[in-house]
Amino acid sequence: MFTVISGGTSTNELVNLFESISNSVSYILPISDNGGSTSELIRVIGGPAIGDVRSRITRLIPNPVYKHFFSYRLPADEQRAEFEWNEIVSGTHGVWKQIELPVKELIRSFLIHIHMELLKKSRPGARNFNFAKASIGNMFLSGARLFVGSLDSAIELMLRICNIPQNTSILPCLNTNFTYHISAVLEDGSIITGQSQISHPIHKPVKDDNFEISSTNGRNTPTPSSHTASSFNDYQMIRKVLIDNHERDNENEFAVPVYTHPELTKSQLHFTKDDSIPLPSPIKRVFYISPYGEEVFPVAQSRVISAVDSAETIVYSIGSLFTSIIPVLILQGMGQAILSKKRGNKVLLLNGSYDRETFTMTALDFVKHIHEALVYSMSLQNGKLSKTKRTKYKDFITHVFYPEQGEISVDANELAQHGIKGVPVKGLSTYDLDDLEMKLSIIHNEV
Repeated sequence: MFTVISGGTSTNELVNLFESISNSVSYILPISDNGGSTSELIRVIGGPAIGDVRSRITRLIPNPVYKHFFSYRLPADEQRAEFEWNEIVSGTHGVWKQIELPVKELIRSFLIHIHMELLKKSRPGARNFNFAKASIGNMFLSGARLFVGSLDSAIELMLRICNIPQNTSILPCLNTNFTYHISAVLEDGSIITGQSQISHPIHKPVKDDNFEISSTNGRNTPTPSSHTASSFNDYQMIRKVLIDNHERDNENEFAVPVYTHPELTKSQLHFTKDDSIPLPSPIKRVFYISPYGEEVFPVAQSRVISAVDSAETIVYSIGSLFTSIIPVLILQGMGQAILSKKRGNKVLLLNGSYDRETFTMTALDFVKHIHEALVYSMSLQNGKLSKTKRTKYKDFITHVFYPEQGEISVDANELAQHGIKGVPVKGLSTYDLDDLEMKLSIIHNEV
């Protein structure tokens, strides 16, 4: 069994490869991306970000008719988009063509449900939902989640409708009805709040007058410098829920918090995805935050831990290190689950080129940040951060695969000194898929 930790679109190009190597593949995906049309659903409806989940599902759909339907996006013009949405909800839009009537009515029932929820939120003078660029797949998943009360169940429904094989699992890292956001502390001490703001070009972050960095058990932790008593008490209640509950199927009351950090209320609908603009300072670490901007420590859902436990090969796949991979790894339970696996492979597929988050980093730097994230995930004891037992890089990564002529510097001897095997693969900025499949198959079959 393969367990692939990834997010975004990069790994979508590798799904056929993984499934040709193993007859059972589980994809663990983050739910913290607050950019694009997902940002509108979060702003109006609340709930988890589902863009990465929807992207992986649509990539796996074998039927081109369903793939086209669930991948369809409304126009960028807001009025035209709303007109098309009404056509889709009424069942008259051309995108329904070739979808069988019983399946059409099943899908449509959940689109009508999200439509009604959006209407409930509409108020005169309010900034109502913007349908521009909305993804039909995102709308379906949101409607199904709201109806059944579980993100996992909504995903399973979509998988079954689309006839995706049952030996393929799509696992959100958290099965939740709550909105989760991440922040990044940079080496210069500044904080960027929100995944989209981290991974897509924005203005240089500045010190927030309402927040300060304080030391907690030797860690730099963002804490509010001032709060009203009532808002702080609300935060403490939410924080307790995040830490204590492994499964959060009944979080509707928290789906749209009364207060939200100002950075998280800014529209991310029309972002420009430009990886050529580096961050003003390297990322020191990434962490989850409450709506108030406070650090919180959510626990990975049980199905994710089970997928790690049963994996013969764990893959930290290509993509954005700090916003696609690490948001999964820092969840409580992940470090211990991966550390406990004494047999099997733990493979890092190194990117072929730099992105906005990783300029100047070496392969060993990638390894170091993955190690630090997993150690952090084991550091919460009785609600407090504490030191964990010493671990080595090789406890969490056994192999680093990298394109032979990739942009990121790889010192195979340096990796070997840490007990990690470097595996060069043909390719420049991307992998030669045939060579990657052959070499990944060899180590997988050795287990």
